[in-house]
Amino acid sequence: MTATPDKALDRLHRLGLELPPAQAPKYAYEPTTRFGDLLFVSGQISRAADGKIVTGTAGGSATLDEAIEAARICALNLLARLHSSVGLDNVAQVLKLNGYVASDPQFVDQPTVIDGASTLLREVLGAAGRHARTALAAPVLPASALVEIEAIVAVGDLNGNQRVAFH
Repeated sequence: MTATPDKALDRLHRLGLELPPAQAPKYAYEPTTRFGDLLFVSGQISRAADGKIVTGTAGGSATLDEAIEAARICALNLLARLHSSVGLDNVAQVLKLNGYVASDPQFVDQPTVIDGASTLLREVLGAAGRHARTALAAPVLPASALVEIEAIVAVGDLNGNQRVAFH
């Protein structure tokens, strides 16, 4: 089911959230690339709307709840990138989400952290927010961010002409 901007943005607002501005890349890469109906979204770090980066390591300087919130911030940035790239009305399906959590060596709850992003994508995009996923530990992330996510998204149209089956 394709998300529509009104539905997705209405859901976002009902959650008390706003899309942050999509940040321009700082380095030599594209924030998104498209090949056919696939949109590849570069990593989105835990940078809050005010520009402050949520930093630290899960299981160390950051609690599990702080890491989950950082993942939700990443998901908001991903949604902002999608909205600025193709419009939320053209998100047919989030196909794959890769999540990276700056973690102390003993921390093993990366899937719980990335659930923060996965849950927000489902809350905002509905069925189009369902996805396959990887959640990995990282010793350090860019700008000392606590969390980073990237995605592969199927792009459709307002009539939902791009369908994905789950098995």
